[in-house]
Amino acid sequence: MRTHRPSRLFLFVTLLALAGLACSFQGQAAPTADPNLIALAVQQTLAASTGGGTSGPPPATVPPSTEPPVAPTDTPLIPTPTVTHLTFPANPGGVASFMTDRSSAALAAERRSIADNFDINLLERPFTSQVMDYRGYLDLNRGELSIGAPWIYVTLFLEQAPPPGTPAFYGVEVDIDVDGRGDYLITGAAPGSTDWTTNGVRVLRDTNNDVGGAHPMAADPPASGTGYDELIFDQGQGADPDAAWIRLSPASSTQVQIAFKYSVIGSPNEWTWGVWADEGVNKPEWFDYNDHVTAAEAGSPTSGSSLYPLKALAAVDNSCRWAVGFTPDGDEPGICYIPPTPTPTPTGSIEGRVTNLGGGFTGGTVQLGLGPCPSSGLSSTSINSSGYYKFSNLGPGTYCVTVTTSSLSPTSSYGWAPVDPNISPNPYRTVPLALDEHRTNVDFRYVDIIG
Repeated sequence: MRTHRPSRLFLFVTLLALAGLACSFQGQAAPTADPNLIALAVQQTLAASTGGGTSGPPPATVPPSTEPPVAPTDTPLIPTPTVTHLTFPANPGGVASFMTDRSSAALAAERRSIADNFDINLLERPFTSQVMDYRGYLDLNRGELSIGAPWIYVTLFLEQAPPPGTPAFYGVEVDIDVDGRGDYLITGAAPGSTDWTTNGVRVLRDTNNDVGGAHPMAADPPASGTGYDELIFDQGQGADPDAAWIRLSPASSTQVQIAFKYSVIGSPNEWTWGVWADEGVNKPEWFDYNDHVTAAEAGSPTSGSSLYPLKALAAVDNSCRWAVGFTPDGDEPGICYIPPTPTPTPTGSIEGRVTNLGGGFTGGTVQLGLGPCPSSGLSSTSINSSGYYKFSNLGPGTYCVTVTTSSLSPTSSYGWAPVDPNISPNPYRTVPLALDEHRTNVDFRYVDIIG
C-alpha cells in the first residue's frame, strides 16, 4: 500500500502547479475557483490514481455549490461587464410639450375602441388578439415632455400600472427632421420600481431613413427597409453608459418615466415626438408596424368594422406626435390634430348722429357699405329717438355710411349743407377704420332750405 503514496503526492503537486501556472499568464484574468470544486477534483484524482481503492480515510462530503455552473473547459468564460454610472436623472420639471391620446378604458367592457386609424399609423389597440381582453397598462392617455439639461424627460400616462412580469415595453419615438420617419427610438422594459435604471433600456437609430417604408406614416405593405437598424445604447453599454433610463413615477404607478440625454438624439433645435406602449409586436426593426401586415391581417378594434376583432396587430398603443422648438401648423406628418383657429370677432365700430338745426331726426335709416362711397348693402340700422346710430363688430377696412334721405320726415323742407367742416355736407361719408378702432362723431346735419 505504501507504493501508491508517491504517485498520489505527485499528482496533487502537479495539480497545484498547473493551477499556479494558470494564474501566472500575464494579462489573463483567471476566474476565482470554487474551493469545494477544487477539493472534489483533488479527491477524485487521488481516487483514480489508486484504482478506486479504499485505503486511507474516506473522501470528505462536499456540500452543494451555490456558485453558477462552471462552463465547459472549451468555452471561454466571459465576465459580465460592470457598468459604472456617473450621471443620474433627477425629476421632471415644467411641461414643455404634451399630447393627449384617446383612452379605451370606458369601452373596455365592450371589448372595443373607437380611435384607431391603421392607415396613418395611429394605433389604439390595448387589447389581446381575437379575444379582445383589455390591457389597461398599454392604454396611453397622455404624454408629457420636460427639459432639464442635460436630460429630456418623457412621462407616459397609462390607465393601469404595469403588472409584474409583463413583457411590455414603453418607448419614445423622435423625428428630428419632421418628415414623418422616426429617427430615434428610446425603449425600456416595463419598470417595477421608482428607482431610475438602465436595465432593459435601449436606444435605436435609423441610419438610412427608411422607417415607414415607401410612404411615412401610411400603411403600404409589403414592408421595405430595415427600420431601426442600429443599437447605440443597450442597458448601460454604449459610448455613454448614462444615456437613457426608465422608472415608475414616484407620483403614480400608472405613469412610466423615460429620461435620455439631449445629446443622444443630436441636440436638434426642432423635432417631434410621440409615445408607444407595446406588448404584442415589440419589433423595432418593423417600424412602422402598419407596413408589415395588411388591414385585414391586422384586424380592427372597432366592433362595427368587418375586420373586427384584432388579429396580427394587437396589444399596442401609440400617440400622435407633438412639437418641440416650434409651433406646428398641422401639415407635419403624424402631428396631432390642430383645431382650426376661430376667426376672432372684430370689435371696430362707427357711430354718429343725424340732426337738423332743431334736433335729431327719428325713424330714419342709415346704410353701411364696404369700400369707399358710394357703396351700401353691408348692413343697415335705424336712427334712435335722439338721432343716434351705430354699427358694431366691424373689422379693419374702408366703409361708406349713407343716410337714406327718403326715410326722413319731412323731406321736402330740408336739404344737406356744409354747416360744420366735421359734418358731411352730403348724405354719405367714406370712413376708414383700423383694427378694433372706434370711430365716433360720424355725423350728418340737415338744414332748413325753405324758410
